[in-house]
Amino acid sequence: MRSSSFHTLVLWFYWASLATAFVAPPFFTNHHRLPARNIVRLFWEEEIDDRLDMNNMNGEVDNTAGDTDDSNRSILFLDYQRWTASVQTTIQNLEKKRVSLQSELEKAESLEATVARAQLITNNLYLFSSPSIKKMTVQDWENDGQEVELILNPSYESAAAEADALFQQARKLKRGSAVVQALLQETACAQEILQDAQMDLASALSDNDEVNENMFMLVQDRLLRSSKTTNFSPPQTDDSNSQRQTRNPSNKMRKPEMGTPASNVRKIISPYSGCTILVGRNRRGNEYLSFKEARQNDVWLHARGTPGAHVLILQRSPQIVATDECWQLAANLAAFYSDGRADTRVDIMAAEPKHILKPAGSPLGTVKIRQELKVITGFPEDVPSELKEARDASGQATSYRRTDKAKLKKRNKDSIEKAKQRQKERRKKKKEEQTI
Repeated sequence: MRSSSFHTLVLWFYWASLATAFVAPPFFTNHHRLPARNIVRLFWEEEIDDRLDMNNMNGEVDNTAGDTDDSNRSILFLDYQRWTASVQTTIQNLEKKRVSLQSELEKAESLEATVARAQLITNNLYLFSSPSIKKMTVQDWENDGQEVELILNPSYESAAAEADALFQQARKLKRGSAVVQALLQETACAQEILQDAQMDLASALSDNDEVNENMFMLVQDRLLRSSKTTNFSPPQTDDSNSQRQTRNPSNKMRKPEMGTPASNVRKIISPYSGCTILVGRNRRGNEYLSFKEARQNDVWLHARGTPGAHVLILQRSPQIVATDECWQLAANLAAFYSDGRADTRVDIMAAEPKHILKPAGSPLGTVKIRQELKVITGFPEDVPSELKEARDASGQATSYRRTDKAKLKKRNKDSIEKAKQRQKERRKKKKEEQTI
């Protein structure tokens, strides 16, 4: 049974080999004598097909690279346009600034006319003794005594007030003329730098709208290095705008903080009991003392019925108690740092911090006293000598209103005396000429 099966298998292989030899399939027809070479050729043809596929893939990659180059060119061109627009905007702003400065310079050049009118009014102040006189024929001795009609500006109360205003205006014009000329030179220099950069940017762009990247980068670097001189600001990209919004989402300006005690408050230690007395230097210091620094047991003082500094006696330690001498020193300080400092004595009101109120919408340093504790008499002269010396050195020994009024009165008197003296000399000279 086993031998018959074996013979059957052998016969099957024999007939199969004969069929392969005489009836070969079409695939092996040309190479039936080299079957091994056929197999190698098959694998070689598959490798060629793979290489062709790889070449096709490389072709697709090259096309993608070309698209990337086009995208880079478009981004560079957009960047070029933004920088060109920023340069043009800066040049326009500088031109507006130049026109404005030129107008200011023309005003400053009217300095001589302003001084001449002020001098003419000053020389003839004695003719305008009454405020109702607004028009008078006067002699202009700066022009050989030529008679001119002098018409005062009705917006001023008197001729002296107009003369003072004109002299003040002349001083401003004199200072402003030098400043304006310097600013004009700076503006012209900035315009020249930006115009050169604008020409170089135009040269960096070819006829077919291709940007010379190297030249463009050189111009960018030059613009950034000269930005302090030209006030040029580079264009902001979308990324920088988004980062700025992320850092500051509210996009609101931070309110300035209130002054610190060191800068706006004067600290004085009483020599009697060692208690601390705080005095506001300005409105911000007064605001700080009254509504930030004051505590329940402290004592608040202020000159009654006149502007002045807020004074605070600190009572926060059981070991240091404010004596009557401390209270008197604080009252003297409140009188000294007030508009009543020129008086011999000033009424000083004292109150508890809880009775100090802030009116709605009022400016810094404004308070409303709900209940007074008591009234003390303050003596401005009874303060430490170093405080008087410091105030004298600061030039605030008297109130500003009184100082200005006294200066104006003295200036008017001197100008009248000088005008009379000049007139006498001219009359004397004319008489001498007639005698000759």
